[in-house]
Amino acid sequence: MKYTCTLLAVKDMEKSLAFYKEFFNQDVVLDLGANKTLSCGLVLQAQFEKLLEIPAEKMIFSPHNMEIYFETEDFDDFLNLLNGHSEVKKLHEAKTFEWLQRGIRIFDPDGHIIEVSESMFSVACRQFEAGKNAEETAGLIMHPKELVQGWFETWQKNISVCGTKCSECGCFGNMCKGCNAHHGKVFHAPEGRACPIYDCCKNAKGKNHCGECKNAPCAIWRSTRDPSFSDEQFEKSIADRTETLKTL
Repeated sequence: MKYTCTLLAVKDMEKSLAFYKEFFNQDVVLDLGANKTLSCGLVLQAQFEKLLEIPAEKMIFSPHNMEIYFETEDFDDFLNLLNGHSEVKKLHEAKTFEWLQRGIRIFDPDGHIIEVSESMFSVACRQFEAGKNAEETAGLIMHPKELVQGWFETWQKNISVCGTKCSECGCFGNMCKGCNAHHGKVFHAPEGRACPIYDCCKNAKGKNHCGECKNAPCAIWRSTRDPSFSDEQFEKSIADRTETLKTL
C-alpha cells in the first residue's frame, strides 16, 4: 500500500489552474481532461459529483476542515505577489506563529484553505544567526533537538571561513557546493588552489574560521574583493561577514 495523491474538487478548472500557476508555479504534468495532476502531485478534479454519483447541490465547498501547505524561502516576496491580487480571499493576515514561523492562510478559487509559510529551516537559521545554539533553537521553534541539530550542522557548513553565506550565492548548489565542501578550491579560485582566505585560515593557521583570528578582517580579505562591488558594497560585505563570524 502506498499513498498516491490528494484530490481537490474544483468548479472552474481553468481558473484553478491559473491560480496555482500564478502563486505556486504549478504546471500540469498529467492531463486527463477533467482530472489534472500538478507538479507537486496535487490533483484537480472537475465535475467531481459525477464520479461520486451524487447531486451537484450536495457538493460542499469551503468546508474549513483541511488545508494545503506550501513553504517558501522568500516569504516577503510571496506577500508582495499576494498584495497585487485583491481578489484572493485571506483567512487571516500574515502573522508569526508561536513557534516563530511567519505564515498566512488564503483560499483558492474553490474555498480550499492554503497555508503559505517560511520553511522551518529558515526559521531555525534565523535563530542560529542570532547566536542561539541547536538546543536553544529547538526549544524556541518547538521542534525535535535531533532535527534542529542537523539543521545547525548544515547551516554551519554553508558559511565559509570568511563569514560568507554560501547558500545565498546564486552559484550555490549548481556550480558550487560551498567553500567548506570544496576545501576552499572553489570555481573562482585558480585551478587546483584554494581561495587565499581559506588557505590562510585553514591551511596556514589551522583555525575553524576567521573569527578566531585577531587580524580579521585583514589585508587578504581586501585583496580578494569581488570586482563587481562598489566601495560601499565591499565595505558592507566586510561588515556583514564580520558580524556573521561572531555567531559561530
